Amino acid sequence: MREGCIGNCLLCGKCKDFTILDRFSTAGISVEPRGGYGAAIDIGTTTVVMALLDLSAGAVVARHSFMNPQRAYGPDVISRIGAANSGASEELRRLIGQSVASGVETLLKACGVGQIREIVIAGNTTMIYLLLGLPCESLGVFPFKPAYELEDRYWLFGCDTRIIPWFAAFVGGDITAGLLYVPKESRFLLIDLGTNGEMALYDRGRLTVTSTAAGPAFEGSSRGGGASGAIDGLARLVRQGAVSETGLLEGNCEFTQKEIRDLQLAKSAVRSGLEILLESAGLIYGELDAVYLAGGIGQTLDPDSAVTIGLLPRELKDKARPVGNASLGGAVALLLAPVRAAEEMRSLLTGFTEINLAEHARFTHLFMENMLFEV
Repeated sequence: MREGCIGNCLLCGKCKDFTILDRFSTAGISVEPRGGYGAAIDIGTTTVVMALLDLSAGAVVARHSFMNPQRAYGPDVISRIGAANSGASEELRRLIGQSVASGVETLLKACGVGQIREIVIAGNTTMIYLLLGLPCESLGVFPFKPAYELEDRYWLFGCDTRIIPWFAAFVGGDITAGLLYVPKESRFLLIDLGTNGEMALYDRGRLTVTSTAAGPAFEGSSRGGGASGAIDGLARLVRQGAVSETGLLEGNCEFTQKEIRDLQLAKSAVRSGLEILLESAGLIYGELDAVYLAGGIGQTLDPDSAVTIGLLPRELKDKARPVGNASLGGAVALLLAPVRAAEEMRSLLTGFTEINLAEHARFTHLFMENMLFEV
C-alpha cells in the first residue's frame, strides 16, 4: 500500500484508483485552493469509497473503503427499493449513515485532522434516496421517475455536504460525477459497470443517457478476481471453443451452464444499450474518440476479454480506457474546483436525453442478437 493509505482500501498502489486520483494534485484539473480539508465519498451499491483531501494543496491525504452494509437487504438497487418500500427504509438509512460517519472518523484519525470543511457525495439515485431517507415508491414502479429534487446543500456528518445530482431513476449521480471526471473528447462513451449498468454518450455537447440491468450477474460470480475474473474466464472458454455460439457448454469446465447464461444476459444488455445510444445519435463505432470504462467492474475490465465475449464491439477495443472510480473522481473534482465543476455539472444536467431501453423498439431484437458468441 501507498503512504497515507488506510487498510482495506481500494485507493492504494495495488489498484488503478490511486494514480487516477493523484492526477488532481498534478495536472488533472485546475485546483481552486481554499483552506481546510474535504471528503469525497462514492456510495456504491456494493462498496463505499472515501478520500480525504487537503483543499489548499489539492492533495489526497487519506483513503478508506468498506462494503455497503445495506447488502443485507439484497445485492442490487431493485431489492433495496423493495425492502425500503416494505418497511425497512429507516434501517437502510441507519446502516449507511452510521457506516459513513464511522468512515469519516477513520479518515480524520488517520491524518490527525480535527474537522472537515465540506463533503461531496456521489452515488446512484437509489443509494442517495436511502441515505436521505426519501420514500422510494416512485423508483420501483413505472414510469420509474425520481419524485424528489436534491437541495443545493445538506448538513450531514457534522458539516456542509453537497450531493451530486442524478439524471434519472437509474442513471444516477455516479454518472454525473463520472462525466465531470473523464477527459472531454469530442465524442465519447462513458460506461459505468458495477452492480448497475449506466451509460452516457457525449456527442459534441449533446448528452444521451441510459441504463440496463447487468452488474448482478457479473458481481454475483464466485470466479477469481470477481467480475473481471468471470469475464476473463468466459473469454477463455470462447477462445477455446468450449462454448457454442448460443452459449451451450461443450464439455466440462469451471463454469456452470447457469453462470454462462447469466453472463450472456448481462453482456447482451450492456452491448445492446451501447448500440442503441449510438443509433440514437446517428453515429458508428469509428466516430467515437474514446470509450471510458468505470465502476466496480469497468475499472478492472480487460478490453480484450470484453471484445471476445461480445460485451464491446471489436471496433472499440483500442478506444477502451479503464478510468478507475470515476464517480469518486467527480466528487474530488467538485471539491477541488467547486466553481468550474459546478458550472460544468449544470451544463450536463440541462437538455440531456434519456433512453428507456425497455420501451425502445429495437432493444428486443438487439438483445437476442447480442446473446450470441462469435466462435
